[in-house]
Amino acid sequence: MSLTEMVRSYLDDSEVTLLPADPATEVRRNTWSYSVSPTSVDVPQVVAALNFVADELRQRLAGHTGSGTFYAWYDAQAGQLRCSLSSQPAESLPFGAPYLATTDAAKVVRMAAGDRHRGVVLWGNLADVDERADPDAPDDELAAPFPVWCAEVP
Repeated sequence: MSLTEMVRSYLDDSEVTLLPADPATEVRRNTWSYSVSPTSVDVPQVVAALNFVADELRQRLAGHTGSGTFYAWYDAQAGQLRCSLSSQPAESLPFGAPYLATTDAAKVVRMAAGDRHRGVVLWGNLADVDERADPDAPDDELAAPFPVWCAEVP
């Protein structure tokens, strides 16, 4: 199955919904992971699939009170494109590390397409904890922000 087909299958789950009163369940229920193979990434088609899912979610959630965010990011360590739906706005998504919200889905999909070492952290990319410029700095200040494509729903 291609990545495009996998992304579109997000809509097959009728339990995907906004749950503002229960954020932990919302994350568990609404987060999907798609393994990326070198031949499964057609950037324009995957971008179109993400936009299609966002449009369909807007229709599905049209009667829902409040709004939320359908979003996608590339998890390089796992070699997966991930999608989720949150009742939070784009600037408050449930990440434990800094991220950059973008409306350009191609930024995220190109990361998946261009990763030659999917699911692997190269030895040269590792750093000892002792090498930190400020050893008292919180971990989330050390990580470079990663792009997260965001689409407001409903």
